[in-house]
Amino acid sequence: MFSFFSKQFEKPEGLLGQVAGKIMSIENQSINKWTLALLTIQPEDQVLEVGFGPGFAIEEARKRFPSIYIDGVDPSETMKHTCENRNKALINDGRLRLFVKDIAEFTSDKQYDRVFSVNNYPLWPNRQKGLAVLYDLMKRDGKIAITVQPREEDADEEKTKNLAQSISGELEEAGFSGTAIHYKDVRPVLTVCVTAIK
Repeated sequence: MFSFFSKQFEKPEGLLGQVAGKIMSIENQSINKWTLALLTIQPEDQVLEVGFGPGFAIEEARKRFPSIYIDGVDPSETMKHTCENRNKALINDGRLRLFVKDIAEFTSDKQYDRVFSVNNYPLWPNRQKGLAVLYDLMKRDGKIAITVQPREEDADEEKTKNLAQSISGELEEAGFSGTAIHYKDVRPVLTVCVTAIK
C-alpha cells in the first residue's frame, strides 16, 4: 500500500493523486516561495514551471508578478485539473497554459525568460534530454532554477550536497553557465536550489 501511494507523488492519478497533491502543496510552500525569489522574475517575463503539481507556485507567482505569462508542464492529468481549478482567473486572463507531458518530449511556441522546477527533477525519466529541451526553449540570458529537497528515508545534509553537485554538473553539461548553489535549512532536511543562466 505504501509503495502504491508513494507512486502518486511521481505521477498523481485519481483520488489518491488529489491527496498526494494536497500534501505536496503544503510541504513545498516555503521552498516554492524561496525558489521564486531566487529566479528574479521581471514584469512581462515568460515563465515555465516543470512539474507544476497542484499549482501553488503558479498561484504564488501570479500574486507576486501579476503581469507575467506562465506555462506549466506536468505528466499528471490529475494535477492539471487541480492546477486549473486553483488558477482559473489566470487561465481566463490568457496568462496561463498547462500541458500534460514529460519534459523530455515537451515543445512550445514560446521562448522563456525564466524556468523553474521544485521537487520534480529527480523524477524526470531522462534528465539530460529534459535539460536539453529547456536550454533550446529559453531566451539568451534566461535563468533556470532547480530546487530539490531529498525525500528518501535516509535523506540527510550530505545527500543534499551531493545532489547539488550533480544538478550543477548536469546543467553545465547541457550548456548552462554561471551555476550557483543555494541552500535553505528547512524541515525535514536541507534543501538545495541550483540556478544557472543560458
